[in-house]
Amino acid sequence: MAGSVMAMLKSKIVVVPMGDADFMMVNKLASAIGPVFNRSVDILKGMKMPDEGYNVIRNQFYAQVLLSKVERTKANSREKVIAVCEEDLYLPEENYVMSCVDRLSGTAIVSLYHMRQEFYGLPEDDSKIYPRLYKEAVHRLSALFGLAECRNPKCVNYFSQVMLDIDSKGERLCDICRRQLTGLV
Repeated sequence: MAGSVMAMLKSKIVVVPMGDADFMMVNKLASAIGPVFNRSVDILKGMKMPDEGYNVIRNQFYAQVLLSKVERTKANSREKVIAVCEEDLYLPEENYVMSCVDRLSGTAIVSLYHMRQEFYGLPEDDSKIYPRLYKEAVHRLSALFGLAECRNPKCVNYFSQVMLDIDSKGERLCDICRRQLTGLV
């Protein structure tokens, strides 16, 4: 009995593809993140990019508006929802963001826009995109589960300011973060 009650209280992770997000990549991500957080993962059907989130002057989407749209997909307050999109995102104090999290609402969004090699004028290299998506998603979900950002540059929960940081860090939580996560969830 106690086990089934705990299972019901355990939050699940929901992945939401937004806009033209690559469904194969979203599916691969959903399969990979569940075991990291010891959670079941659902994938919602695609959500269109909300027109009201688009800033014509900047030619970008305002990440906070997207997070508020994503929040409306939550079935309950315990769910952690992460959206994946291809569009260029920004916050008022930033030129662009690769990802954004709102701990209060339990939502996050990751954009592949700046993760693509072509953005930097380099030849397309699909082999780099998924690891970058995975690392950013795990980093943002770690925040949703209450972890502070790690100071170990090899930990997946390390705050990455530039693409080189993302490419250089590992795909796993360090021992300290893993212990903290186990204590929190």
